[in-house]
Amino acid sequence: MGLAKPVEAWARKTDAAECEWARDAVDSWARDMAFPQPFSWGEAEAAVLSRDYPPLPGSFVMRLVGVIAWALIAILAAPTLGGAVAGFAAIAAAAAQDGQAAADDWLSSATLLYGLGAASVGAYLSMWFQTRRRSPVLLVVSRASALAAGASWAVLARSPVTAEGWLPLLIIATAVIGTVTFVLGAFSKPEGRPKHRRPPPRGPRGDRRARAVKARQRLLEVVVHRGLVDLDDADRIRVGEMPLGYWNELDGLSDREWRRVLERRHVGWREFDAKG
Repeated sequence: MGLAKPVEAWARKTDAAECEWARDAVDSWARDMAFPQPFSWGEAEAAVLSRDYPPLPGSFVMRLVGVIAWALIAILAAPTLGGAVAGFAAIAAAAAQDGQAAADDWLSSATLLYGLGAASVGAYLSMWFQTRRRSPVLLVVSRASALAAGASWAVLARSPVTAEGWLPLLIIATAVIGTVTFVLGAFSKPEGRPKHRRPPPRGPRGDRRARAVKARQRLLEVVVHRGLVDLDDADRIRVGEMPLGYWNELDGLSDREWRRVLERRHVGWREFDAKG
């Protein structure tokens, strides 16, 4: 609770600063621009995308937060997705020790890591039985786990270090489950696209994309205020939520097509079949 209030205050302050930024960036040209009549959504959006804008307020902080978040995700996911690979590294380190006593700590770590590795490939095997489809992650994790387990067994067989307890069983389990998962995945169909697919991205990338989205939202407010388009509150929200670069799909539509695009989020239908 103590952290939530400062975060909420920072979010409100950032939102207010971005609204002010959008007014300064867009109003200077949008309030007086002679838009074609009947109004062309595609040309209006093109006018936004053709301009370069100053950085958004707090953009550096947001990038820093994003980097930290991805780093934390990688740190948390690595032991699970790469448990067998990390376990192999621990076993290799154990084999390099002078005696059994020095190797035991490494072997204990390897036991934990192979427990995570076996659980990880087991989870992917369970997912395969539910979908009967392969994913790139499934193939990579299962293959890497099986190879790491095989390499670990080979290292232990050549090393004077003795692995006891659960470790040999976990290595075998990881090798078997990983191999089975990889073979099943390799001979199955790839994952299909999600039922509600997103259209191909258009427009700028990175920071420029975030700026363009904010600027387009402000342009929408300006053209509504100028009376160039007649939108109710619900349609104004839907138009603002459309993917960047797709306003041109609103031009020349019948009322029925307008409803399909806005209410059903049927965007990108001119580029691919959105029924799948």
